Parts: sequence; C-alpha cells; structure tokens
Amino acid sequence: MKNMILKFTRLNIILVLLLMHGISYPVAAQDMLQQYVSEALKNNLGIQNQNFAFQKSIYALKEAKGLFLPDVNFNTQYLASGGGRKIEIPVGDLLNPVYSSLNNLTGTGNFPQIENVSQTFNPNNYYDAKVHTSMPLYNAEIIYNSRIKKEQISLQQAQMIVYKRELIKNVKVAYYGYQQSLKAVKVLESGVVLAQENLKINQSMVKNGKAIRTVVSRAQNELTGLVSQLEDARLQSTNAAAYFNFLLNKPLNSLVEVSLSPVSFYKTDSVKSAKREELIALEAAERVNALAVRLNKTSALPKLSTFLDLGAQGDFIKVNNQSPYYLFGITLSWQIFTGNRYKNKVQQASLDLKVAQTQTSMAEQQLQLEAQTAQNKLTAAIQSYKAAMSQTALSAQYFRDEQRLYKEGEALYIELLDAQTQLINDQLKESISYLNVQTRETELERAAASYIF
Repeated sequence: MKNMILKFTRLNIILVLLLMHGISYPVAAQDMLQQYVSEALKNNLGIQNQNFAFQKSIYALKEAKGLFLPDVNFNTQYLASGGGRKIEIPVGDLLNPVYSSLNNLTGTGNFPQIENVSQTFNPNNYYDAKVHTSMPLYNAEIIYNSRIKKEQISLQQAQMIVYKRELIKNVKVAYYGYQQSLKAVKVLESGVVLAQENLKINQSMVKNGKAIRTVVSRAQNELTGLVSQLEDARLQSTNAAAYFNFLLNKPLNSLVEVSLSPVSFYKTDSVKSAKREELIALEAAERVNALAVRLNKTSALPKLSTFLDLGAQGDFIKVNNQSPYYLFGITLSWQIFTGNRYKNKVQQASLDLKVAQTQTSMAEQQLQLEAQTAQNKLTAAIQSYKAAMSQTALSAQYFRDEQRLYKEGEALYIELLDAQTQLINDQLKESISYLNVQTRETELERAAASYIF
C-alpha cells in the first residue's frame, strides 16, 4: 500500500510538472517546422501549378517580344492549269504579210508563216519559290501588348506568393494541430493512468473494509470512458498527421517528427505589416487595365511594316539567269471608320480600370482591418491561455487535496472523481488554448505578410 501511494505521488508530481511547463513547441521546433515549410513549398502540388502558370506568363512575354522581330517564311508553289479565260494575240496577222514581202525580196523562204497566239490567263507548269521576310516598323498594338504581358508576370508572381503564404499558414496550423492532438493523447493517457491507480486504491480499500464495492464499479466505468476518449483522440491525431502530410505531398502515413519543450510566450506588440502581395496583384491588375485602355486607343493609329521576297520563278524544273527575283515593299494600314467599335471598347476598358481601382482601395482597407483584428485576437488568445494555465494548476491542487482527503476517509469518491474529471478537462482546455495562441500567431504572421522567403 505504501509503495502504491508513493507511485501515485510520483505520478502527480510528473503531472504537475507537465502542467507547469506545458507541452508545445518541440526542441529546435522552429528549425523542424521551417524544414517542413520548405518541404511544402518544394513539393506541394498547388505550388507546382502556380509555378507552371508563372512560367507560362514568362513565355507569353517572350512571345509578345517576338512580334518586334522579323518574320521569315519559305513559300513555294507549283501551278498547272487548263482552260479558263484567254487573250488572243494576232502575231500571225501582223507579221505574216511582212514575212511574205521579205521572202519575195530575198527570193528565199527564211521567214516562215506563224500562227496567231491564244494565251490563257492562268499559268501552266509554273513554279514560284521564295523566302518572305516581314517586319513591323510601327505598330502600337504590339508595344502595348508586350507591356501588358510584362505586367501579367508581376500579377502572376504576386499571386504565387499569396498562395505560398496561404500554404505556409496551413502547414503551420496543421503542425500545431497535430501537436495539440498529441498533447490531448498524452493528457488522456495520464488520465487513464490516474483512473487505473484510483481503481487499484479502491480495490485495496474495499479489500480492507474501508469502502463499499460501488466505488470499484464507478472507478471501472470511469476508466472505460477515459480509454474510449483516448482511442478517439488517437484517431484524431492520426487524421491530423495525414492532413499535414497531404499538405507536404507525402504519403499520408509518413512519420511527423514532434518533440516537447517548455511553453514560450509571444510578443504581442503591434506588428508593422509589410505590403501584402494581394495589393501588389491588384495594383498589377490595375496597370494591366490601364494599358488595355491605351491598347484599344491604338486602333486609331496607323500600322507601318515592310517586307522582302527573295526567290525564283518560271517554268517547272527550268532555272536560268532570269529566274531569280526580289520584291521589296513598305505597307501602311490605317483604319478610317469601324462603326465606333473600338471607341466602345475603349469605354469598356475604362470602366474595367475604374473597377480595378475601386477593388484596390477596398482591399487595402480590408487588409489593414485583418491585420489589426489578428493582432487583437492574438492578445486575447494569450490572455486566455494564461488563464487556462492558472485554472489547470488550481485543478491539480484541488485534485491532490481531494485525493488526500479521500485516502483519509474525509471525502467521498464522487468528490475525488469530480476533481479528476475537472483536472483532465482543464488540461485539455489548456492544450486547446495554446493551440489557439499558435493559430492566432500564424494568422497574424499571414495578415502582416511578415514571413520572409
């Protein structure tokens, strides 16, 4: 009996130490958590999709810049035709009288009679092979299109950072949630040990005639209930680990390394927010809309370009010194009237710009409110956590007092059981309060955009 009491006392001392120090960050937890964050940024499928979209916007900019360069094409064609329109050329009627006179004068037949020529308009057995080079000299649409693509890169880059910050927030909250689940398991395991010890004490007291058998049944029921809660807590812990691994794009049953260290309090001074990437993205979208207005206005401007053809043409397979040719030219295109289509497009783009400007102003106010609210929530969470720690310490003292009185026969078992239940509940509330502190701190980090990549 004495050894049992000593063992129970040592258990209480361990429990009090856990209550006084808390179960929270692991040893070198920040380094460990930072490793997990880096792993998530590297492997998360959502980040990979964002990176693909960013790379796509880069190639879109390169494509737009390519419009300033010459466009070179090789073209060749072969034509065979028959029938169709013809032109009659009376070369025989014109030259035969002359040829006859010449033959009479010379007394020879050196000048033969020829037929009239009937020439079709469509070429027959004809080829044309050329290298066609064209290049814009002035085209405002190409200029503004390139600028828009450049701003879209800034927009995509800001959106990718926004996604990364959200991922970091989710990874940290999931990590803290898994830590809290482990603490809940540990608290319930300690509660099971307490219930087992109480069962042994009650069995001993009944055996010695100091208590009735009802206390043994009640202790067994309490033990069964705590075991059931423990199994549920373990299942929740398994699910929390699976969700954390999901964010890291790892097998769901991968081991999550967590160790224990004393509670660390947080700095609750006002945090100066960095410029949120959401605002950067909206400002980039605003610039895109402004450029779209200018782009639509360029429809009223002329377009100037040049071209050069280098090639050869003639009868098929026949190539001589007359076959090669070049053709150079400059083209000017200027739309005079389009039924006000482009004017209406300018108006639409102007309205889109006003909408973007309004969204930027609204978002700036909302983000400031979010940062201030997150700061206040963190301060309140820390106060609640301190209160929970104090309540747990009182519950531990109350449990020890009730246990001593019960052993001395001055308290009922129901009072001891109530003290035990209150102690376990306060421990769980403390762990939840600390999780709330960690979550609020992560939300403040997200709202302030203070995480440094």
